[in-house]
Amino acid sequence: MKRLILPLIAIAAIGCSSSPKQNEETGYHKTVEEINAERGDPCDCIDSKIEVIDGFISEVKEGKYSTSELLNKAFSATMDGCMATLGHVEADLAWAKSLKECESFNAIRDAMIEVKNAVVTLKESEQNQFVEGDDTEAAEVLNKLQKSAY
Repeated sequence: MKRLILPLIAIAAIGCSSSPKQNEETGYHKTVEEINAERGDPCDCIDSKIEVIDGFISEVKEGKYSTSELLNKAFSATMDGCMATLGHVEADLAWAKSLKECESFNAIRDAMIEVKNAVVTLKESEQNQFVEGDDTEAAEVLNKLQKSAY
């Protein structure tokens, strides 16, 4: 019986173990510097985004985005790439700090403020439309809420 069990255990152990290369890859964690180095130069990032953001701001001023949700989604897509967060808190904070040190950062900041103001304006408009909506619509919403409560 021992002759049968020991070879099976050995085969299972050899077959289930991972290669050394796989262990190195899963055990390796990038440093903040390595993560941000992959993003490139922060000032080049800003310079490449200024023209894109200027075009986006023109669309906002033209009223292309009718809701705050559409505007937020479009802005998120515009900021994608080197300006997007990666979800690594320390790397994202270090990246934001390095962006602030660039001469052209004020242009990006001003654009972000303009987008934020546009979102606020759209939100206020959406709220006013909801509040000033037809009384029958409000009654329907209240009836639905009342029915769902029971």
